[in-house]
Amino acid sequence: MVTSNRVVQDWGAYLGDNTMSSTILDRLMHHCHSLEFDGRSYRLKEAAETLARKTKAS
Repeated sequence: MVTSNRVVQDWGAYLGDNTMSSTILDRLMHHCHSLEFDGRSYRLKEAAETLARKTKAS
């Protein structure tokens, strides 16, 4: 399982080499199922709630 918060099109800029990133992604995604989730992150929600609790406690 490989997870990422970046879209496939951004990997070239992220890795700094479009050819290398295309090769890597081609091999990773050749026989895979790709799931894309759209919506708010639970981690960000929990972080905001934790920050709010800490702010109230101060």
